Amino acid sequence: MVFCAVCFGDPTSPLTQGYNWAVIALLMVVTAVLAAFAMLFLNFRKREKAFLK
Repeated sequence: MVFCAVCFGDPTSPLTQGYNWAVIALLMVVTAVLAAFAMLFLNFRKREKAFLK
């Protein structure tokens, strides 16, 4: 990844690479939470169909 040297500093520095990995890790956490929330509602729908039979 190439970033602006003024905004992010040296793109090969460990600090900038750490920022990039932190952003990726946070995106993975948000994705996992949203997926768990979606699975919860799918489970609710499945249980409702089984209850109404």
